[in-house]
Amino acid sequence: MKNFMGAYMDNANQFLSELYKRMDALDPTYNRGQIEPKAFLDNTIADKFIAEYQSILPDDKNIKILDIGVGEGWFASICVSLGYTNIELADFGCSKKFLNIKNSLEQINDIHDVETSIKDLLSLDQFHNKYDFIHMSHVIEHIPKYHLIDTMDSLNHSLRRNGRLFMRTPNLLGPIPFYSLYCTPGHEYGFIPDNLSALFAISNFSDIKIHNLEIAQKGFSQFFGSIVRRIYLLNAKIKYRAFEGKFPQSVSPELIISGIKSAKQNL
Repeated sequence: MKNFMGAYMDNANQFLSELYKRMDALDPTYNRGQIEPKAFLDNTIADKFIAEYQSILPDDKNIKILDIGVGEGWFASICVSLGYTNIELADFGCSKKFLNIKNSLEQINDIHDVETSIKDLLSLDQFHNKYDFIHMSHVIEHIPKYHLIDTMDSLNHSLRRNGRLFMRTPNLLGPIPFYSLYCTPGHEYGFIPDNLSALFAISNFSDIKIHNLEIAQKGFSQFFGSIVRRIYLLNAKIKYRAFEGKFPQSVSPELIISGIKSAKQNL
């Protein structure tokens, strides 16, 4: 019989796995079984970002892409729509949602269930030097601080030479930092441009860039809202300039960063 108080607290990976299993069971968005190809291809989030990713993704449509933290599959949907042909998905319970997609769309080459952690999955030999582009959206903040370096190393080792890691996470310099960090019990750590850029650098990534993606605004209300947000973000930049002596690279709610696997490996 399991110890009730300590059954899922032996390590952080067990805790997070159990936490999200229970949270997903209560959320109909994540508890509706297999996603159908039509819903996958008609993803509304994909529609918002497809123009931005068209300029970010490499021109070669045959590159190998890994999408980690798939969610409802919006990034993979973008890749399919843009003509990329070698896409793989990795997430907790990935096969419970995307097996139909893999069997229906030839562009989705494989799906991987994360059993313990991203680090453990990518440590398998089959992932070494495999990918040209790894996309990881709102995953890094769920990883305990003491696993960050190992996780970044595993991501680096999974990339081919000059492969790019593209990451999205809440920005604690943004307008709602406390909500961004504490909106779910699964968030383990928070990031700003400086500490995440440093993590990329010490993990053998170069050409590190902070991205500010703009979503096309439709209608007057969205346009007006975008003006208000820009004024707010400008005030935030001025505040950090006054107290820290420099303008931050990003004060947007979401921190978006990328880096290329360094040719010279120091590990």
